[in-house]
Amino acid sequence: MVDKKYFVNEISPFFNPNLDKYSAALITNDCWQATPGKVIDLIRKIGINHGGTVLEDTELIDVQKEGKNTVVLLKIHSGEYLEYECEHFVNALGPTAEKFANKLNIEVGLYPVKHQAFITRRLPYMGVDGNPIDMLIDRRKYKGFSAVYGQQLAETGQIIGCASPAVDPQETGKDLRTNTKDFLEIVSEVFVDWIPELSSVGFQAVWSGYYVEPRYVVDPDLGLIIGLRGHGFMLGQYFAKMYVDSLLGYQVPDYFEKLKLSGEGLSEAAFK
Repeated sequence: MVDKKYFVNEISPFFNPNLDKYSAALITNDCWQATPGKVIDLIRKIGINHGGTVLEDTELIDVQKEGKNTVVLLKIHSGEYLEYECEHFVNALGPTAEKFANKLNIEVGLYPVKHQAFITRRLPYMGVDGNPIDMLIDRRKYKGFSAVYGQQLAETGQIIGCASPAVDPQETGKDLRTNTKDFLEIVSEVFVDWIPELSSVGFQAVWSGYYVEPRYVVDPDLGLIIGLRGHGFMLGQYFAKMYVDSLLGYQVPDYFEKLKLSGEGLSEAAFK
């Protein structure tokens, strides 16, 4: 825990010294940063190098059971349709996971929640000792949101941020093509509270995506890796490893059974 009088030393020399909304900050060490595009490209290459095929710009149209196998219908980039028959189909489809689970008579009880994000133009590093600003999180329930958070990208100096809606049903299935005034106001207020100099920095882009709530489900018996609640980039590869280890009969952590659809679930705090 760091007292607020040390924020300019421990968080950023640009941090607002007159801000009295926080009495202290909890600093978590040994966190990491990765570039999503590079990680996804690596995953593609690993699959291809092991004999797999990656289909870009492809839409899943239908899945159905035929005996012990699953038949999958895809629409590919050219507009043509492909049909695959596989012994094991993995549903890792994010916000559309429930739709295709239902086609296989699996009731998952998950729902997509709209989350919005922004990115600024390029900025000089604004963290301690000339480094990028680490992830900052305000966990107050404030103006309809339960968290506002963001960090500075090491490669470009851009600040990327997000806000979590406090009441999920209000954002369930909302149109991703538009950002809300409430979101733009809350991130502007909180980030400028933290670092007043950001008041003159405009958004380069804003966008939306879906987080899938309310619990993780990793279940090889049902072919599910879903409900990762926005943590898929951080935890997806580890969950995938456990998934495959379980199928191959290797040892998996004791809590793995809790992640199955029939399990009691597992708090996200268990991974922190």
